[in-house]
Amino acid sequence: MEKFSKYELMFIRFTWIFIVFIAAHIVILNIGMPMGKTSYPGTFAKLCFFIIITLFNIFKYFLVKRNFFSHKKIYPFVRLSEVLLILSAIVFMRIGEWAYIMLMFLILITSFYAGIKFSFVLVGYTFLADIVLKFLSHIYLSEGGYFIFFKSLQDIMHTFSIYFVFILFSVFCSVLYKNNYENEQQNKKLFMEIANKYEQLSAAQEEIKSQNDKLRECNSRLEEANKKFMTSLAELFTLQQITQAISSILDIKELLKSVNDIIIGVMGVSSSTIILYDDNRGRLKVHTTNITNRKELIILNDNINCEKLLGTLQNGEPILENFVDVEEYPFAEGRGVNSLLCVPLSTKAKKFGLVLIEHKYFSAFDDNNLRLLNIIGQQVGIAMENVELYQKMHEMATIDSLTGIYNRLYFQERLREEIANAKRENYDLSLAIMDIDYFKRFNDTFGHLFGDKVLKHIANLIKKSLRSGDIIARYGGEEFVILLPRTSIKEAYDKVERLRNIISKTSIKDELVEASVTVSFGVSSYPEFSNTESELLKTADNALYEAKESGRNCVRIPC
Repeated sequence: MEKFSKYELMFIRFTWIFIVFIAAHIVILNIGMPMGKTSYPGTFAKLCFFIIITLFNIFKYFLVKRNFFSHKKIYPFVRLSEVLLILSAIVFMRIGEWAYIMLMFLILITSFYAGIKFSFVLVGYTFLADIVLKFLSHIYLSEGGYFIFFKSLQDIMHTFSIYFVFILFSVFCSVLYKNNYENEQQNKKLFMEIANKYEQLSAAQEEIKSQNDKLRECNSRLEEANKKFMTSLAELFTLQQITQAISSILDIKELLKSVNDIIIGVMGVSSSTIILYDDNRGRLKVHTTNITNRKELIILNDNINCEKLLGTLQNGEPILENFVDVEEYPFAEGRGVNSLLCVPLSTKAKKFGLVLIEHKYFSAFDDNNLRLLNIIGQQVGIAMENVELYQKMHEMATIDSLTGIYNRLYFQERLREEIANAKRENYDLSLAIMDIDYFKRFNDTFGHLFGDKVLKHIANLIKKSLRSGDIIARYGGEEFVILLPRTSIKEAYDKVERLRNIISKTSIKDELVEASVTVSFGVSSYPEFSNTESELLKTADNALYEAKESGRNCVRIPC
């Protein structure tokens, strides 16, 4: 209905143009008439017609705007009156056949609104009205008042041809509009379906949005839980790695290096340093670090004993600093350190040192990092305590309590290892067995305490005379054994001979007692005199027996 109202309003605008043209036509005709020739009655009639058609157009505009025009009783009356007025203007005011366009447009919009039947009726009505009005016009305007039949017949035929075109045009437009209307109805139906689908889709989208919000909330919770889980997993992995190191590494240096590597890998820091505390000197010292720059190492070593770090060691309070001030932490000056964490390595029994990790970024650490490093520090402190305990136990198991040198059990293990290495790397290995001459006499004459002092004195004397790779052990009673890796029989003989001379020139004092000591040596070598550890020991022992038989205080080798 809105579309037809638009068409009618458009036609009203065309009618206004038509009215303006009529007004101009009246004015031009009156201006063109010679003075005294103006037909006032005719002009007055035209003005009346002009006023009528103007008022009618205003009335129609009011009906269209108020939606009264489409009423079933009003529409035919207005439409037929409108046709009559337009035809009257065409016929009596002689506007011209171009005005038939107004009728054509009128018939067109009528076919759109009222259908093809009413449009045929309107065309027939318009045709008859047009014939009648032209007929009346010919009678009124014919010369002498006589009706010219032949001329009227021609006008009727001409008019008929015009209206025949109107009918064809009306049929064509009606069919076209019908198809268009059907398409519109289908489109409208489709639009309604689409609108319905859209509403369903909107409802589904709202439901999906609600579900998405719930999923996002669940996902946020899962992410938080996953973050905590990953943190716990990282802690568990770190502790597992440290536990593995603790259980498998019994050397402090190797243990701390392994722990330092684990910290760097897990914490993702720029540098990690393990600092140990020297109880005797009361100072901190860098033990293990991944810092390789010589200048940075010098700065770190020179400033490691700062108040902050010493305070952490003493009070056990860790440090978390995300904006490092070099005045408080002088060891960070010039090293590009902006964040650091420091925790103590300690147990209830002992303070071992500190773990210091550093980063070049600001705000690189949080409470989780501090908590994890603190756990690591506690575990490493326990590990170091265990290593010290193990070393003490190991010393007790491998060191002779009287002389402070290795015992026979440890020596046999090392002899087995050295024989295997000598065979694998193809080098000489020499062994010397030493016996203190007439040792029983010292015990019988001066007592067992003096005899013990003799044993300790000789052990220390030999220990000081050997290389770092050589091994001395108490073999039993007054016998000592010396293992000399990468030493030929000649080199071993010369070395042992020097030892014998040194010992023979030494006197041992104990308060009022003073005595000199001599020793005998038996020396053998692999592979010159033996191929196994048992053969090496046996050949050296045989050489010692020969030295004793030869009068003691000498060195002998296998024959």
